[in-house]
Amino acid sequence: MIQYDTLKTGASMTSKSIDSFKRSLRFLGAGSSTLSKIYQSEYEPAVIARGKGCRIWDLDGREYIDFRNGLGPVTLGYSFREINNAIIQQLKKGIVFGHPHRLEAEAAEKLISVIPCAEKVRFLKTGGEAVAACIKIARAYTGRDDIIHCGYNGWLNVLSKGEGFRVNINRDAALKGIPVDIAKHHLSLPWADCAKWKEAIEQRHKQIAAVVIACDYAEFYQAKEFLPFLRELTAQYGILIIMDEIVMGFRIALGGAHDFFNIKPDLAVFAKGLANGMPVSVYCGRAELIDLSGEIGISSTYGGETLSLAALIKVIACYQKYNVIARLKESGEYIWNKVNSLFQIKKIPAEMKGHPACKALTFAEKDAGKKFMKNCFRQGVSLYHVAYVNYSHAKKDLDEAYCRIEKAVQNI
Repeated sequence: MIQYDTLKTGASMTSKSIDSFKRSLRFLGAGSSTLSKIYQSEYEPAVIARGKGCRIWDLDGREYIDFRNGLGPVTLGYSFREINNAIIQQLKKGIVFGHPHRLEAEAAEKLISVIPCAEKVRFLKTGGEAVAACIKIARAYTGRDDIIHCGYNGWLNVLSKGEGFRVNINRDAALKGIPVDIAKHHLSLPWADCAKWKEAIEQRHKQIAAVVIACDYAEFYQAKEFLPFLRELTAQYGILIIMDEIVMGFRIALGGAHDFFNIKPDLAVFAKGLANGMPVSVYCGRAELIDLSGEIGISSTYGGETLSLAALIKVIACYQKYNVIARLKESGEYIWNKVNSLFQIKKIPAEMKGHPACKALTFAEKDAGKKFMKNCFRQGVSLYHVAYVNYSHAKKDLDEAYCRIEKAVQNI
């Protein structure tokens, strides 16, 4: 953990951003409500002031070509004109009401038209709570208690030890704040290890309500064999599949991984990518399951908040108008293939792996990875362990970013 009271400003950064972050620690827990956003090292932007297109600026006016994109939600670009206009027009009419607004049903109809597994949908605000809603539905429907997790499903990963990724928490650390009686009903298993999944499901299938699957970024294409295997195995024992499409939805395909690989889950969750940064999530799937949510008390005052729904509807229109999915794939292939070639030329033990729209940045040596990220920040490129491109990354932006990354590797 960084001792923030002893932070020093990087050679190419003034102190305004860091001073603002240090001051925030007096009032804001950990300096941010999102663990993955917290300032970690010098040269990294400590506090952001604004964003436009594919670029962001910190409080000191330092510019970064951004491949974090809000940790995934910004798929079209910062301050995207058509989305902004949709939000502004709805703002004039009201934000939230005590009765259903027309946009709730309109947005639901639009989503059903583009998400293969969606017979009905309901809205919440974050991906994690939407996954929690699906888990409750699965338990109510099956009468079973156990859940198997795969990949990162939000802060729900703190419910179990094992293979699940927990932000800022060591995988082997003791579970804090989770009663033993709750933890015993949650198990995390590794991605695409068919033998382990078969063994676990066959041993405890009478207790398993559902499996929650988020695709691995680096080994994404293993889903071609893994998802059909899992669909067949779960169907055999009456276990539901909940596809966590929080990242993959509206990025690799409108319907995410189950759309991409033509697999039909029982339930699916979408969030990042739905509304270009506006807070909205969706849980959808078989009609009887979604209707059950009303019977078991899943409800949220802000589920029908209109600004996010107006943005969502306009996002779908923009995706169809501009063929955004193809653009994200094309842009990702263009820059990350060049970066992989650069790694090979410079003999850096690293690789960008997975689908081009959300490549995983993998390093054989942890220290080399840290140094690379730090040098990229110094050159004005904001990267993350998942590299997201957005629609506003034009070729000239990608070329400029590559030149900056090329400078960043010189000292590794």
